[in-house]
Amino acid sequence: MFPRIRSLDDDARYTPLPPPPSRDDPMNAAKLTLRLDALGQALDDLPGQAQRFARWKVRNDAALQRDRAARDAAAAGGKQGSVRFRRFSPLRRGRPPGGRLPRFDPDAPRRKNIREVDEILAHANAMAFYALEPPRRDTS
Repeated sequence: MFPRIRSLDDDARYTPLPPPPSRDDPMNAAKLTLRLDALGQALDDLPGQAQRFARWKVRNDAALQRDRAARDAAAAGGKQGSVRFRRFSPLRRGRPPGGRLPRFDPDAPRRKNIREVDEILAHANAMAFYALEPPRRDTS
């Protein structure tokens, strides 16, 4: 893509922008293919990924306890303790990477700039967050 304004001279030729892509235009799926390959490799090694997640969880919980203890000790001494950002979840908040939808809503009308892949990404992201929720107790 070339810039529209190539010169500030009056004699410069005006170059119009190309038309925006339509819903039916082919798109480059290289990044999506790489992501699906990584997902396939992770699914092929589920025990290893479960161990990796467990190690992350133990390290994260220990670090949160250390930070909490340091903050409490600083508060007891009348000092302002520094707060360090830590993730509480292995998943990032917000839209899935590469997606345009913030959440999956099957009953919502489809906007014209939302593609089917955006709905798939949002649905997969919602299922991942659901899998991390603690099991609900039966109250019946």
